[in-house]
Amino acid sequence: MKLDNVLKLALMSLVFTLFCPSMSWASPSVLFFDDFSGTALDTSRWSVFVDIHGSYHWPYVADGLLHSQGYHTRVDSIPAFALTGQSLTASARIRLAGADHKFGFAVNPNEHAGPITGYYFDTEELENEGGRGREGYIRALAWSNPGDASLINLLDVEIPVTWYEFHEFAVERTASEVIYSIDGQEVARVADAFAGALPVGVWNDRWSLMQTDWVEVASVPIPAPGAVVLGSIGVGFVGWLRRRKAV
Repeated sequence: MKLDNVLKLALMSLVFTLFCPSMSWASPSVLFFDDFSGTALDTSRWSVFVDIHGSYHWPYVADGLLHSQGYHTRVDSIPAFALTGQSLTASARIRLAGADHKFGFAVNPNEHAGPITGYYFDTEELENEGGRGREGYIRALAWSNPGDASLINLLDVEIPVTWYEFHEFAVERTASEVIYSIDGQEVARVADAFAGALPVGVWNDRWSLMQTDWVEVASVPIPAPGAVVLGSIGVGFVGWLRRRKAV
């Protein structure tokens, strides 16, 4: 390889390192994280709702996992999260083991007044329990309440996923849409119809044991104006080098 080509490649690498916003100015910032490493659920970070049917199955922490089981057992983050940057992502590593295991952004209608809006995953309710689903599937759901009593279903996509083992689920909100992923692979997306803050939570509406290894909420900040300009200059300069090489 000629010396001038070596120098060009080195300069291209330096430009990407210094001037590419996605690499230098858009690192995710962790807003919330819990890996359930203690011996009890941290009630300064989580609120718990368990109705009368689940009163004997209060969520507990053991062996580094959050164990939730029972009818309408819900664990919500105490802080709510609004989009303040390029994106806001809730992710969790969860072992699915039954119907109506849920994770994502949503308001608990039993504890919060106002519009019920949510973006979350939900395992299928099994046919022998009166539902339409089957084992080995999960649904990507989005619900909105514009202010009256009726809920609007914005998204309902069925996705195959293995039960009885851990998977990483993620729900990402951007300024215009919500993106659902499982183990790093996008599985669904929908337009974001809610601009406010939402808590993140894990919820179990049936008796099968749901186990959560960790939960995280992270935000990607908007690059500073100078970073955007420098990034544009850097990308433009790389394009100029490529054109020069092609001549």
